[in-house]
Amino acid sequence: MATTIKSADLDFDTIKARIKDQLKSKSEFSDYDFEAAGLSNLLDVLAYNTHLNGLTANFALNESFINTAQLRSSVVSHAEALGYVPRSFTSAQAKLRISISISTTPRRTTVTLPKHTQFTSSINGVSYTFRTLENYTATDNGGLYQFKTKDGSDLISVSEGTLETKTFFVGEDNEDQVYILTNQSMDTNTLTVKVYDNASSTSFDAYTNLRDAIEITGTSKHFQIKEVPNGSYELLFGDGRTTGVKPSAGNKVVAEYLSTVAATGNGGSVFTPASQLSVDGTNYDISVTTGNESSGGAGKETLASIRRNAPIGFASQQRLVTAEDYKAQILTRYGNYVNDVIAWGGHDNVPPKYGCVYVSLNYKDTISDE
Repeated sequence: MATTIKSADLDFDTIKARIKDQLKSKSEFSDYDFEAAGLSNLLDVLAYNTHLNGLTANFALNESFINTAQLRSSVVSHAEALGYVPRSFTSAQAKLRISISISTTPRRTTVTLPKHTQFTSSINGVSYTFRTLENYTATDNGGLYQFKTKDGSDLISVSEGTLETKTFFVGEDNEDQVYILTNQSMDTNTLTVKVYDNASSTSFDAYTNLRDAIEITGTSKHFQIKEVPNGSYELLFGDGRTTGVKPSAGNKVVAEYLSTVAATGNGGSVFTPASQLSVDGTNYDISVTTGNESSGGAGKETLASIRRNAPIGFASQQRLVTAEDYKAQILTRYGNYVNDVIAWGGHDNVPPKYGCVYVSLNYKDTISDE
């Protein structure tokens, strides 16, 4: 009687025992002592080969689908095929009201708070550095200069992290150049890319993230950033023909980004300027009050989150038409702030309100809904 070997039973000892049982069922091996014979070594080889082939086939099949893949590299690759970019480490952000006072006259009409102005905050006894990621302007109001955003808000965003810079020099066109950023704790949302004509140039072209592109032509200057199998990030450019400009031989590519401690930076409530602000050669104290404590810091997007969000993002195709489209975009862009999103159309509302989409957010415990 033949013994059936179940494909699910891939344990080495189980496989060997089943092969042995099958041989014992043959009359010529009915009284054979397998443990004390050289045939036992042959059974080891057969069992090992079956065990290894079974595991290989099992892994290969599992890693072929986003729902069953166990390796992060496989899940990220499947998400990429769906046009979904998993979130990197994310810097904690705080909202501050920042101002300076100048009593002397004459005074400047406007004052600029430079990009990368630093502030420190102590969280659980450890000091962390936060910084602005763009320039902010303040207008003279009787000697008070209150810095505001382009939208007129007095809440200025500062992000936690250490400023990192990586420089590449572009080789010949026939070289398959690869631009790898090895810092796995980088916040890709803070990445800026500048391309200089050569090593000594001071002028540059600023490239923007492809996800923010509205139109792509052969002259578009965009970059892509994607996670590679070892957890690092690869910087990609257009093909130089139809999908945008790519750096040419001799160019210098400078990538600048924040390396963050992620969720550890959440909870900062008191912020202190790291230095004074210089205006026309005179230093002035910076006044800071906290609008919102630091929050939103998070590690890389989890496999479960990628499996859930990638198909939804693919279905939405970057549009905002249906309620599910809004859910997909919120989870994609702000998944580090919310646990879940419920969205429904105005036609399902009580009372109905056509032409609207309603969204309910379940924020993470450390996030305020203000």
